[in-house]
Amino acid sequence: MRIPLLRPVVPPHVFCLLADGVTYANVRRDPPRGFSHARHFPYPPNTLGVATAGTPLFTREAVAQAIEAGRRMSGGHLTRASVLFPDSWARMLAIEVESLPDAPDAARELLLWKLKKLLPGITAELSIVFKEMTPAGELRRLLVAATPSETLRSIEQSFEGAGVRVGALAPFSLALFEGLSPFLASRRPGDYALLHRSADSFVFLVANDGAPIFFRQRPADEEDGEHEQEVRLSLSYYTEKLKGAGLSAVYVHDGRGGETLSAASLPVPVQALSASLFDADASFDERVAARPELVPAFAAVFGRK
Repeated sequence: MRIPLLRPVVPPHVFCLLADGVTYANVRRDPPRGFSHARHFPYPPNTLGVATAGTPLFTREAVAQAIEAGRRMSGGHLTRASVLFPDSWARMLAIEVESLPDAPDAARELLLWKLKKLLPGITAELSIVFKEMTPAGELRRLLVAATPSETLRSIEQSFEGAGVRVGALAPFSLALFEGLSPFLASRRPGDYALLHRSADSFVFLVANDGAPIFFRQRPADEEDGEHEQEVRLSLSYYTEKLKGAGLSAVYVHDGRGGETLSAASLPVPVQALSASLFDADASFDERVAARPELVPAFAAVFGRK
């Protein structure tokens, strides 16, 4: 799993893997921002397997139709892309350690050991990425995302088999945060929150100037009231335990459908991740309403050249 996409060039092509199919997006980053193309493709029958951890295993045939269509729509200029996947395929949490080795491999081994102590039911081989968070006293805090290695390998191999190099491979929420953080931080000073709810996951994140302060992931099988309670508890932890200075803004992407979260549980007015925020074209919100995964796809490219 690689975050962010290898620089200096970030191609506009993004593939969003879902439980039922793959959505291809060609993102237009210059005003009017939006999508040059966006289309969803169901997986053909019998093209997905199941990993030990229960996450999908991909074959070339599962993504070949989407890749060929993307290649046609882009005039043949599709050799590298970002690939995003649901938050529920990963376990993301804040981990506290007294110290962390300087060598990346040693740091990963320590975090994997810590993760398996915190989540003892996990037995599958995991690949992890991590990002430094604001410290808590003398402890170092890291935002860690762990995904079954079998699934990540199968994704990379399926795309490479169809002639596409995977430059970034990340869960939706981390793509949102990594891609939009500089833009959101520039809009207002101080701490801001990013709330992302999808069909299978709920994520609440607080950040300042690109550094995460608080992170919470919950399953989507909770009721709306339970998610609102999670927000209130998270904000209480942020204020009392982490001594947060208070939020200047809350940005929301609620792609779950049905009832939306009540703004009453949030301390400041909320703003949707929508066309008006990004100076996007008139079709942006309509496309996103039909395919909510397009917002993380947009974030994976937005602001990067």
